[in-house]
Amino acid sequence: MDINNTNITDFLTRNFYNDVIVRERLVAPIVYLILLLLIGLPGNISIMVIYKNYNKNVYIKIIWTIAVLDLVFCLIGIPFNLGRMFNYYNFQSLRSCQIVVGILDSGIITSTHLLVLLTIHRFWQVCFPLKRQITLKNVSYFIVTCCAIGVALGIPQIAVLQPLAETDLGNNVTGYTCSVAWKDSPQAWKNYNVFLTFLFGFYTLVLFILYIMIGRTIHQQNKKRKSKLHIVQSGRSTIHSHKMTKIAITVSAVFALSSLPLYINEWATKDLDEQTLDLFSFSLLKIAQRSYLINHVANPFIYATFDKEFRKQIANILTCKTTDKDHDRRPSDTESSTRKLSTSATVT
Repeated sequence: MDINNTNITDFLTRNFYNDVIVRERLVAPIVYLILLLLIGLPGNISIMVIYKNYNKNVYIKIIWTIAVLDLVFCLIGIPFNLGRMFNYYNFQSLRSCQIVVGILDSGIITSTHLLVLLTIHRFWQVCFPLKRQITLKNVSYFIVTCCAIGVALGIPQIAVLQPLAETDLGNNVTGYTCSVAWKDSPQAWKNYNVFLTFLFGFYTLVLFILYIMIGRTIHQQNKKRKSKLHIVQSGRSTIHSHKMTKIAITVSAVFALSSLPLYINEWATKDLDEQTLDLFSFSLLKIAQRSYLINHVANPFIYATFDKEFRKQIANILTCKTTDKDHDRRPSDTESSTRKLSTSATVT
């Protein structure tokens, strides 16, 4: 048989199976991704616009940087995943798969380190308020370090030649998918994914321990304040400190819960034949594999839940009202209150 005719036949067969799986089995995951895109783009842009106008401080600078990364994920990660869906069996560009997935891995790792940095900042403020803190002068160095670590740990995804996953479509035709391919992957790539899984578990444990210590310290401080009648003196700064802690805890919890299915899936489905799954199981699997994207669209809802000023600014944007700039002169972090209370040895 003529080689060109064979190639055309294979291409048409892949396209046929690709169209079938998109119409019959990938509708729910595609709708899921489109909803995340519609929510994530305006949500993260609103964070960047609103918090850009707040007083400059370490807390705001870190979450603003996280919002930038989340926006990049919405602009690159979600469209790329949609592209993988629409070309499920017909994704033949290995290098584009490796490069974009490597960029996404770098973003995930960078966001993780920024969350750890935010947690350490809260931990140090709450548990050691009289010691030297992370400041606006040096926080940029910490942020750059987080980004550098993320890029460095994402390079193996690009450098290691991970093959495209192959699926036998019948009639000697093979479908190519940009997804995890454990069976035919080099050992170096497998070791790399084992390392990322360990890193995720380690950082989740670190966040869990630090927030237990933060919660314990806040509980003890509240008891002392009530007994010493310091509520009037430090009430406002305490409320704001607790608000920031709640936001940081919730952001970290969403990160852990949304990323967990991704790592569980990589190990639990290594030998799974997707073609044997029913429609519901297949759709659920494809959504679970992309559950980590929730972490990059959920933060606006978290801030709106705990930050009254953020809700007010969102309302102003939606109703096209002039932004109230009084909050620009109001302390939006506990850094200023920490300095005040440090003189009286009161913990914030």
